[in-house]
Amino acid sequence: MRKEIGALGNSAAEEGLLRPAALWAADCAELALPAFVRRAPNDERPRNAVVGGREFGQGKRRGKALRTLAWAAHSAAKEAEDKAAEYAARSAMLSAAVAYTHTDLTQGLPGIRQARHLLGPIVYAALALELEATSPTDVANDVISFAVRTAPPEALELIRRMPPQQPGTTRLGRLFYALDAKLRAPLSDGEDD
Repeated sequence: MRKEIGALGNSAAEEGLLRPAALWAADCAELALPAFVRRAPNDERPRNAVVGGREFGQGKRRGKALRTLAWAAHSAAKEAEDKAAEYAARSAMLSAAVAYTHTDLTQGLPGIRQARHLLGPIVYAALALELEATSPTDVANDVISFAVRTAPPEALELIRRMPPQQPGTTRLGRLFYALDAKLRAPLSDGEDD
């Protein structure tokens, strides 16, 4: 894959954009953690991944320890007893994985996949909370709206460097598309969705 002119790659500038995005991802993933904890109260792997992602956002070095936390949360997702817990653990795993987003892959399918590193914590949190909802509220869209309102400029810059998500046919694909589209077209004054 060729690098685009002006691409970030593995640099201090890249980390300067990824750190605020990691804090944002951790905030969103944290919303869904209770969906996992209710089912596995003694399993700290997803929570540890969120903490690791937050620590990266606050300046800690990205390295093997953070990667290990992300993989542990991935294992927790695979072992989850239901989809809500699985999606909550995936959200946590991806909040740690934000630190490893390849910002130099900004074209085609690789770019779409890298954008999902940034969008995934929000989308999977939305799905987990949607499955947890006891009434027919629009929980997933509420999570997406929260994410759009709280997105730091650095996350917006990263998303806008990558190709847009394509409309999906599954709930997961539709949520990735909706979040991506809303982040690319920020809210106008007075709009609350």
